[in-house]
Amino acid sequence: MKSVIRFILINLLFISPIAIYYSVKTAWLLKDDKYKESIYGNEIYRAIEKSRKKTSYKKLIMGDSTANQFYNCKEEDPDSAYTLCCNQAIGMIGQYILLNNYINAGNRPDSVFLVYTPFSFWDNLDQVYTYHYFLKPFYYDEYRPLMTNTVIKQIQKIPKYWICHIPFVQTTGWAPNIKQEKRNYTFLSPICKEYLSKIESLSKEYNFSFEIIPTFVAEHWRDSISHFNRQEFAQHGYANKLNHYLNQISFLADSCFVDEVHLKNPQLYKAQIDRQLNI
Repeated sequence: MKSVIRFILINLLFISPIAIYYSVKTAWLLKDDKYKESIYGNEIYRAIEKSRKKTSYKKLIMGDSTANQFYNCKEEDPDSAYTLCCNQAIGMIGQYILLNNYINAGNRPDSVFLVYTPFSFWDNLDQVYTYHYFLKPFYYDEYRPLMTNTVIKQIQKIPKYWICHIPFVQTTGWAPNIKQEKRNYTFLSPICKEYLSKIESLSKEYNFSFEIIPTFVAEHWRDSISHFNRQEFAQHGYANKLNHYLNQISFLADSCFVDEVHLKNPQLYKAQIDRQLNI
């Protein structure tokens, strides 16, 4: 019995300082939301913050991380446009929420641009980054009314989704493993379809133009993109936009990219994107 007590005491002496350290660190990170500056996906928290501000801009740029290379939401905005570009892992629902925030803040843009790589349309809230980039920033009561049954069901498939806002989880890089589902679509995920339609509805309700602009794509993806099934969006209100989007993709040599999608020197190609956005 004494040996058991001794074992417990030794372990408590070892564990207690670690527990105290992480408790203090977590409390410090939560104070004034400091964790939002250093956590994975910190650009998303910046985009959310910006989306709630009233501005005088009439042109809004949203997009994924390939767009963020050109129009970084953490840097100064272009003279004629306001940027909320962040990361594809927020899904099309995340883009919709940012736009909805922006409109609810009293902003009335004339034109909204979604600057996206083709592969961002695949996202169905089922990838390794979903926990950090969507659940932690967006899974709050404030946004639940904007979530369709498709989204709720998808969230409920994510392991331990219900603890995403426990302080230790919220403020650290821990996340469960997420098994990506096998896609039964070539281009548009089910969630993407729903929220493109919702963005289209907002554009009609608030009378702004909505355009989808492609970022540059590595040459080795050309064949894969040519096999996208355009019937997946043929009957939707945004069909013409997506057909135009796919027809406008510019391909560059694989050597121009640091990975599968991000450019080594984005500023060399920014003028072409600027022209498409007329900024």
